[in-house]
Amino acid sequence: MILKFCDDNFLFYITHTKYFDILCYFVIFLLIALFILVQKNDFIEKVKKSKFKMFFIILFSGFFVGFLIFLFAWLLNKDTFNGCSTRYYQNIYFKTESTINETVNNLKNSKVIIVGDSRMERIVDDESINIPSNFTFVAKSSMKINWFKNTALSRVRKILTNDKYKYHIVINMGVNDLDEEQYNGDEIASEYFELYNNLAKKYSTSKIYILSVNPINEDMINERWHNGRTTKKVKAFNSTIKKELDNSELNNIYYCDSYNTLDFKTDDGLHYTRDTNRDIINYIANKCVKF
Repeated sequence: MILKFCDDNFLFYITHTKYFDILCYFVIFLLIALFILVQKNDFIEKVKKSKFKMFFIILFSGFFVGFLIFLFAWLLNKDTFNGCSTRYYQNIYFKTESTINETVNNLKNSKVIIVGDSRMERIVDDESINIPSNFTFVAKSSMKINWFKNTALSRVRKILTNDKYKYHIVINMGVNDLDEEQYNGDEIASEYFELYNNLAKKYSTSKIYILSVNPINEDMINERWHNGRTTKKVKAFNSTIKKELDNSELNNIYYCDSYNTLDFKTDDGLHYTRDTNRDIINYIANKCVKF
């Protein structure tokens, strides 16, 4: 266990100062000498009878206490202090090194599969966006639940046959299904979740992450295409997914709420700007996936 900061642990701060052992030896020696003198009755009687000796002992005691205070303060001076800070930073170094090594090993042994539609396809096609080397995309523009069920899942299963890695599967589907008039959000979300749930059951050693359907701008979309998507449908979809997840007994499936976490900027009402796409990848890598 790594010890706390020196100023958070006063005892640790004091006991790891330079020359603290010398102070300890000095105090122990004086206590032993005092103990021996106290054991001699004739010494005590002489002291009681002599005001000069009493005065001398009191004066000596005052000097001794003052010397201890001075030595204590000197030990804490930055010019003589090197124990606690040195040990603390050594601990921090080893802890950081251990954490980095563990993280690197986790990353080397992990693969992240991201399944999505055009929103993800645009990210992987943009060479200016730095995508982690252990990310793999299964994404295609305009795709809906049938493509996810019949094509995307087959590709995912094929990747999972390589048992060399620990797999994290991030799924970001649903916005194109909401373009259809017959869906108001909750029904199609339940259909998707059944597929997610089955995937999580079959591949219990993998972790499944459901990335929220992210915001749209209805007015901008309506200027370009015939549109059945609405913000109300998007919110209903996400709400249903979260409810289904709350009722699930599986412990390897998670919800990543980027909808309420990120600041989304769109260039056509449906797809996002390059900076927003960078934020999405950063969110998946650092806030969503649990390596």
